[in-house]
Amino acid sequence: MSVIAFMHIGEQTQLPTIMVRSFRRHNPGIRIVQVADQDSPAIEGVDDTVRSPMADGNVMLFRMRCFAALATEEPTWFLDTDMLCNRPLELDEADVTVAVCQREFGTQAIFNHRFGGMDLSEYEGRTMGSIYPYVGCATYVNRSNFWADCLQDMEALDPKFFNWYGDQEAIRNVVNSSQRPVAMLRESLYACLPEHAGQMSAPYIFHYKGQRKRVMLERAAAEGLL
Repeated sequence: MSVIAFMHIGEQTQLPTIMVRSFRRHNPGIRIVQVADQDSPAIEGVDDTVRSPMADGNVMLFRMRCFAALATEEPTWFLDTDMLCNRPLELDEADVTVAVCQREFGTQAIFNHRFGGMDLSEYEGRTMGSIYPYVGCATYVNRSNFWADCLQDMEALDPKFFNWYGDQEAIRNVVNSSQRPVAMLRESLYACLPEHAGQMSAPYIFHYKGQRKRVMLERAAAEGLL
């Protein structure tokens, strides 16, 4: 049996509820696990909610710790909650233990090194694709300590990365240093931005980042997921 795992914290449950319904519709036999802090509500439709204390408010570090603590003895998809499933999930390759999402959109955009008030001047003038070639919204792990390796790397980073970009830092570092094969999930297939949908052939997953969440709600309403 395959598993979907996602993190959700906070009282706003509409998007993760829609996400769970969407993936259930296309993958009826799948098990869905939410990781959360002690206070956040369990999302409707999940099979299990695994809770951990969140002491410092660093969201990315908390998520990494939660993912690293989950057993991955079964094929497990680790996904963001601003996603809708478009067809049954499957891998394009066989015998994969780890697959990370390879960035395809906006790779040549100049990175905003002041994003969210952060000081990322070490990346000033560089492209998004050269800094973060992998995105953290969709990852596949099967019988692997990949997340434990990423957590170890992330905990050694400058704390400025603990609340944002730390997951992409760690994924990049672990993939680049790994002596084990890591497969690629094409962003256009496993996290397709809706504005590129017409250019792609049947993505598995659509990803509604940032302001596109309104579009996610519109599509969910059209599909009877609300």
